[in-house]
Amino acid sequence: MKNLLFILAIAFSSASFAQGNLQFNQVIKVIDVNQTVPAGKVWKVESYHQQTVGISTNMPTTNCTDLARPRPYYVDNVMYHHINPIGNGNSSFASAATNEFPLWLSAGQLIRTTCPGDFLSIIEFNIVP
Repeated sequence: MKNLLFILAIAFSSASFAQGNLQFNQVIKVIDVNQTVPAGKVWKVESYHQQTVGISTNMPTTNCTDLARPRPYYVDNVMYHHINPIGNGNSSFASAATNEFPLWLSAGQLIRTTCPGDFLSIIEFNIVP
């Protein structure tokens, strides 16, 4: 009886850590409306494309009318910026939005951009047991 319980415990613990395989489902374009990763899916966020990206200032903005500044995107309603200084050939530096991707999101997580002209490029995968 002890052996049977031991074998069942090992089988259960192994199954609880099992992961599924990923199967391509579709490509998604997310804009400024919260979208939720569906159950049984994972999203691989490949990139964030701003309508216009300027390098004239290092101050980010959430204002869509200021197209010369990098804007954030939101994951689970938390704001993220990807801004790095870049050299402009003299002693001063400007900034530019950087590509810090891929970013993986699990079922139930939310994501959106700041402005309707911006979009996130996402690959959706089915989790296949």
